[in-house]
Amino acid sequence: MKKIVRQQNYLRELIESQGNRFITRQALGCWIRSVVEPLLDAPETGVVLHRIENKSGLQGLLRRLEFSDVESISFTDASENLVEKVWANTEFICVMTHRYVSILIWDNRSGDDNLVRYYSLYNSKLQYEPLDIIKRNSKVDIAPYQEKFNPDRRDNILLNASIRRLIGNLEEATNDAVLGFAEQSAGTLVDSDYVQRKSRIVAHEIKNQLSICDLYSEIIRKQSESANFEGIQNSLKAINKALKLANNSLYSLKTKEESELECISIKEIIENSVELSQVYLDGKNIEFQVESQEDFLVMADLDKLQAVIINLVKNASEAFGIDEENALKNDKYIKIKSEKDENFAYIYVSNNAEGIKEPEKIFNEGFTTKSAGTGLGLWICKKSVEEMLGELELSRSTEDYTEFTIKLGLGGK
Repeated sequence: MKKIVRQQNYLRELIESQGNRFITRQALGCWIRSVVEPLLDAPETGVVLHRIENKSGLQGLLRRLEFSDVESISFTDASENLVEKVWANTEFICVMTHRYVSILIWDNRSGDDNLVRYYSLYNSKLQYEPLDIIKRNSKVDIAPYQEKFNPDRRDNILLNASIRRLIGNLEEATNDAVLGFAEQSAGTLVDSDYVQRKSRIVAHEIKNQLSICDLYSEIIRKQSESANFEGIQNSLKAINKALKLANNSLYSLKTKEESELECISIKEIIENSVELSQVYLDGKNIEFQVESQEDFLVMADLDKLQAVIINLVKNASEAFGIDEENALKNDKYIKIKSEKDENFAYIYVSNNAEGIKEPEKIFNEGFTTKSAGTGLGLWICKKSVEEMLGELELSRSTEDYTEFTIKLGLGGK
């Protein structure tokens, strides 16, 4: 009788070779969506190889993938695409396009139901190793996909490192924030409404910072192709700043304190805000103008004020794309200006995109004109400025000009 030798679970060995990193299932779900949703939102030629047995929280995404024009191949035990069912608790998702190849493999046997061990690669020459493992256990020939979708044959070390740092930092901050908040709120249900509302605010702010990281990661990919190391370093610097803001947002879950006011340089606030938000203007032919006549101190919460300015710039950049006429304008600009009088500081964020159609509603919680919007952005901005004992208002909105004004108290000399 011929002896049958089963294959090993080489996917699990890959995870072990990369140091047995751990992330929570919630973070895993976010990561999976971050590599699949861009392809679904702007379909292009590509393929998604996936093995997801535990579909909790991902049913909608997988259904979208199933009914999209994007080619996909399932390798679950219930599929007919496996040579042998040797992967057991190991799952993966691999997105392959002409622009990027993202591979994420995880193993559910971590000793903790809320954690998984994982392995990841982005546009790396090492992508052949996990893909060859999948190919050896696949009845479907994936070799043509390996040849067709090979956007960058070099190992993009900086991009891999920045994304791993992103996940690591957010995981650390999440664990710290949740633990601290759990200790504070244990045994009480009085604060349930407060918890729910604050969680929504934190989630919105983190989403904004992660979008900055995502856009700068794409810039790093482009700059690595031309060996623009100065540009790569600047992008990584911006990613680290965005991570700091995201971490601080998570940390705020530990306390009911709304804002910690301190004397801050207006120049520092605007420079940091411009550095982080200018990525939203990349490739859109929008001029970023900064007008600050002098440096002075304001009483503010640095992180929250930066987040407000970034959100206003992000909204302005998106306003130019609402209709074709706005998108094709040649003189598009977004301007940040600061000034002061005897008692107050003023920050103006303006643009020459199409005016706001329902200005009386824009600060209402849940109101949005975006198809995928949450209606939280401007509501959070106004709430944050008011917590700093200031005011945020839509000071002007005409057919082709919009201006928001932030009014804050002056700091000491």
